[in-house]
Amino acid sequence: MKKRAISVVLCIMLGLVLLVGCSKDKPGKDVDSTEDTSQDGSNVGKNTFVDGGTELSLWTFQELHVGYYTEMADVWNEKFPDKPINLTVTTGESHSLHSKLLIASQSGEGTPDIADVEIGYYASFLKDNYFLPINDVVEPYKDEVVMSRIEMYGDTSGNYYGIDFHLGESVCYYNMDIMNEAGVDPADIVTWDDFVEAGKVVLEKTGKPMIAVETTDLFLPQLMLLEKGVQYVTEDGKPNIDTPEHAEVIDFIREMMDLGICEIAPGGLYHAEEWYGHLNDGGVAAVAMPLWYMGRFTDYCKDLKGKIAIYEIPVWNEGDTRAVLQGGTGTSVLKYTKHADLAKEFLAFAKLSEEGNKYIWNVLGFDPIRTSLWEDPEITENKDNKFLSYFATNPFDILKRNGTDLTAPNIAGGYSATYGVLVSTTYANAFESALDQDASELLANEQSTVIYDE
Repeated sequence: MKKRAISVVLCIMLGLVLLVGCSKDKPGKDVDSTEDTSQDGSNVGKNTFVDGGTELSLWTFQELHVGYYTEMADVWNEKFPDKPINLTVTTGESHSLHSKLLIASQSGEGTPDIADVEIGYYASFLKDNYFLPINDVVEPYKDEVVMSRIEMYGDTSGNYYGIDFHLGESVCYYNMDIMNEAGVDPADIVTWDDFVEAGKVVLEKTGKPMIAVETTDLFLPQLMLLEKGVQYVTEDGKPNIDTPEHAEVIDFIREMMDLGICEIAPGGLYHAEEWYGHLNDGGVAAVAMPLWYMGRFTDYCKDLKGKIAIYEIPVWNEGDTRAVLQGGTGTSVLKYTKHADLAKEFLAFAKLSEEGNKYIWNVLGFDPIRTSLWEDPEITENKDNKFLSYFATNPFDILKRNGTDLTAPNIAGGYSATYGVLVSTTYANAFESALDQDASELLANEQSTVIYDE
């Protein structure tokens, strides 16, 4: 396949497709009282001003992250009064902000000190070394956190450049009204074959499909592929769409569609308004998504409170790992910062400290990467927590059972370009417009369209 460098235009065009990650939605504003609106329409939040504090800037594409960062800056200033910071957090529409950050990084002018970069974009920034290694500030925390969520934002030399908000362990969310009506216990579903048999019963008894698949995103096929130990890119970052395992996954999903137990998600993805309405109305029995998707239920599916139970994902063979990570946002320090040490120290504190992880769970509803919280009853048994009170089962039970040996996506090299093809054409063709095309032939055609920087 002919290889061409990814141009600035292509990287910006990537933002036109839907992004992988934990922050697709446009939620209502929930930021601190210091937020205002800049001339370009972006929102700006600041922590409590400290005289003599070092000015740091941070860009994020998610409004909910603004309050988190400004709160962490205030906590930082309380704990470290000898090196205070005045943090300005700017947020805006995801595509625009990522494009602006890429252009600023390429020119070396106008970048923030710190930035959130969604997983679908991350490789485009990392390949040109726009971020600083953060190994030195991660080291004090490495025995207290799940390192998979740091190592994935790294390179082959062993350097780490980003830290995620959450673990992002994928689970199955079951609508227990539907499952009980069908007489099916999710605890009995271990393999994907079990899932199919359960789906047949659910369809027969309730008339509802068991699950849905997206045509403009990749969560279900990626989950199944990761369980087979196969990535969308090779270890050295080359596109890896055309594999026998990927064809097997597509064929399996197509078979579920033929049986009537899998439908195309209304709106084409699990973050569409049409999908949320369908889900809230009990239109489907199960959703396989990461634990950070809990917030989608609490925010958009009010009628399902107390009716959704969380179980481990099915596997291909009994005994296989049931711990797969999906989605994510890597927060990184830009190499152009004039305050590298302080920016790195604050990033590690915000993302890896106990204080930061408690906020991440209690307010954002993300499964924390700091493992001590999994055993803290003030966290795991807090009935006032809106996530624990919403779901019929406790997500921390799954985290404790599966531990820290987790399979994370490889986002190196050509991942961004590969991802762009997968969500713009591959799965739309596989599950909607080219259902009769042989899966292997389809994948070979799709891989030939990936333009990437080797």
